[in-house]
Amino acid sequence: MRIAISGLVGAAIIFSSYATARATTSAGAVFTIARAPHPMSLDPSLSDPAWQSGQVNPAGFWDLTRRSDARFDTTVYLLYDDRDVYVAFHVEQTGIPIVAQQRTNNVGFGLDDFVGVGIDTSGAGNQVYFFETTPQAIRYQQASENVRYMPRWQSAASIDGRSWNAVLAIPLDAMRIRAGTQQTWRFNFIRGVSAVGEHYTWAYNGLMVDGPVGPSWPTFSDARFWPTLNLDGGFALTAWPRPRADIYVLGSAGSDRNLFQQANGSFESQKVRPAGIDATLPITNTMNAVVTVDPDFSNVEVDQQTIAPQEFGRQLQEYRPFFAQGANFLNESDVTYSSPTSPNLEVFYSPRIGPFDRGEKIEGTAGLDSLGILSFRGFDEVTSNTFDDLVYAYKHALSDRTFEYWVDGVTAHHSIAGDDATTDFGAQIRDLKTGFQSGDDQTMELGSWVPQTHVAHNSNTYVGVFKPNWGTALGYNDMSPNYNPIDGLTFNSDIRGMQGFLQGIGAAPWVKNYSLTFNWDRWMDRSGAIHETDTLATLAATFDNGFSINNLGPSVGILRSYDIPANPDCTGPIVGSSSFTGFPCYLNGRNQRFDLFQSAFGYKDGTAKPVDVSYSFGPFGENYTQIFSLTSSRPIGRYSLGLEYDGTVERPNAGGVLDSQWLRRISVGESLGVESNLSISLRSINGLGGFAPSTGTDVALAYHRRFASGDELFLNYGTPAAFSTLHRLTVKYVFHLGGEAGS
Repeated sequence: MRIAISGLVGAAIIFSSYATARATTSAGAVFTIARAPHPMSLDPSLSDPAWQSGQVNPAGFWDLTRRSDARFDTTVYLLYDDRDVYVAFHVEQTGIPIVAQQRTNNVGFGLDDFVGVGIDTSGAGNQVYFFETTPQAIRYQQASENVRYMPRWQSAASIDGRSWNAVLAIPLDAMRIRAGTQQTWRFNFIRGVSAVGEHYTWAYNGLMVDGPVGPSWPTFSDARFWPTLNLDGGFALTAWPRPRADIYVLGSAGSDRNLFQQANGSFESQKVRPAGIDATLPITNTMNAVVTVDPDFSNVEVDQQTIAPQEFGRQLQEYRPFFAQGANFLNESDVTYSSPTSPNLEVFYSPRIGPFDRGEKIEGTAGLDSLGILSFRGFDEVTSNTFDDLVYAYKHALSDRTFEYWVDGVTAHHSIAGDDATTDFGAQIRDLKTGFQSGDDQTMELGSWVPQTHVAHNSNTYVGVFKPNWGTALGYNDMSPNYNPIDGLTFNSDIRGMQGFLQGIGAAPWVKNYSLTFNWDRWMDRSGAIHETDTLATLAATFDNGFSINNLGPSVGILRSYDIPANPDCTGPIVGSSSFTGFPCYLNGRNQRFDLFQSAFGYKDGTAKPVDVSYSFGPFGENYTQIFSLTSSRPIGRYSLGLEYDGTVERPNAGGVLDSQWLRRISVGESLGVESNLSISLRSINGLGGFAPSTGTDVALAYHRRFASGDELFLNYGTPAAFSTLHRLTVKYVFHLGGEAGS
């Protein structure tokens, strides 16, 4: 887990102040699981007596949401043979409705009840997998090394009054498994109770993190708290992992058929690619060579966009196959930081890379080591820039993460922007008994891309204590002017100073959970002036009646900007201003306030029918800003409905005309079968000001079908990332050959 000193990520601290805790299953436990006497059938009645030999004898499940014993019983069985891992659940749920409305695999995760298994085949947290199923046998899965992980596996389920059963059959070739007859894994069982928005875990440690299903839970980093699993009687895995290839063909039509989204979010004309290939060739059981030629940039699989006030850019999730596979092996630093208002730093941030032509990669693990080497080349038709870049990373980490060290970096060659070489290295230690943690990370950047000095650096150091009921950390950051790796993400430069956080989390009979967080930072630039300072206090709580305080408290910040003269000797006319750095001139420095009192409330969050409302107000840059938001969603039979209404009202701090901008969105999804779904969205933005670059009405439609062979069909009209309707119809078919997708 990446340690963000601000506490936005790193403060995984949990306190149950009222519950009488029973013994829990922890990382120190060791279990031996028997082989199945025969291939287990997908019979959710669990009538086969062979299941009894695989019954796990747990201490019981823990309600991670309430920080207490789970109120419903869950019985688990686990078996394996030379082809599959078999998991069965018997779930009791008296007094709470069983929710089972989803009908399409990989759509709506967390809206229904579910059970699942977590498997760490590396035993060291390097290769972690989750497999989940619902009372309707709808399937979901995740892998730590690939957000596109989508292997073929099976499940069956049945509901019997106040209880339900589920059986999962997971092929061994759907996971990366070390060679050898003896295997030592880590494992866990999880459960979600949708009607009350609660999450159960069999393995438990006070530092485990709860959160919204999908974005934040279950968590791969929790694998370090799971018990050990020995597979009894040996393991006859003799088959070499199968190579695989995805070959796509794509066609488009319409007046905007050549308009595609670029790395900066704009839509520019670009020649359509009709075909391309992504291929993977195993080097060892746990390491792959990956190649792509003419990769697709149409974004038909996923669209990401937002309209919200921010001082800095936001982070997006990478979904393109070449960059997504093994992505965590290419950003190995576990010591980073973010202010309360800005994203984490990244030496390599693949969403910054626009359309490219080809790429090669080696990625995977070997014991306690992980490795990634990536090369890609492309030509930007919009800017006529040719780029040829190399990314590398190596990490060694003990299985309990008490010690780890890493080195990573990027060497980039851009015909217009110049050359840039960035090297990052660091280490981190943890003491499991005291909760003490400390880490240091150093980065050096060289090249013509760095203005003026051609040399830049970044240094992060922190010490902290993380306990089950509280946590605190103090960090020192030193970033030189114009530090900004060309393929990375940097929210600000020219800062030097301290930051820290203090957080406590707990539970009580009258509240499921609560947290109180205090963050601060104070950074100076090389002129001696305060460049950025932030203070943030946040209260969050979830109550038994379904009401929640998602965010309540003030965020107070100052950001300093300087005028930029035309000439490098600090003379000539002023050509603009920058808050990134004023170096070396520091002309006409001025501070802007970014102060918002934020309030966000929810009702039945974590269930199938959430309602969320928020209101924030305060001086934000040059304007006094008010921000409104209201969202809700719910399933209606085989359909799903989403509604959103947002507004931004601004008035210049110096006086002037009041501007406002309003967004309305409605989306409808339809389940057309277990492997097929359709979605339609309508969004309208009107008014002046606001944070959207333009106004307009956008209609978008998306159809997806996955076939038994693994082939996929996408049919898209427009895109929800545009601000007005994009008259573009895109049809994409992917031929899947060989091994499992994403493995």
